[in-house]
Amino acid sequence: MKNFKVLPLLFASLFVGCGTVGNMVIQDQTLEQKAAFALNTTSDKVAISNRQGSIDGTINFVATVGKKSHQCYITTVGGAISSQAVCSGSNSVKQSSDNQCNALLKAAGRC
Repeated sequence: MKNFKVLPLLFASLFVGCGTVGNMVIQDQTLEQKAAFALNTTSDKVAISNRQGSIDGTINFVATVGKKSHQCYITTVGGAISSQAVCSGSNSVKQSSDNQCNALLKAAGRC
């Protein structure tokens, strides 16, 4: 009977940090493809930045198409299974102003 009480705890411990593990496993190319589908464009036009995995199994990232940036996320189970991307409108990401732009940001296409 004690084994049945430990079983849910074992399963819970296996899935804790799925987004963190998934963030290490899933490549930018996969995120570009998923964001491109959500944003109705092709993956070669999408740039991924600000990736963050969370304990609840989500990977949050910013997908930039041209000069428009979109907040996006996918859900994952240990990087093995992942959902399609869900992206917000382009007004959701604060754009950098020209006076804060430096050579590194220019090279990255962020300003």
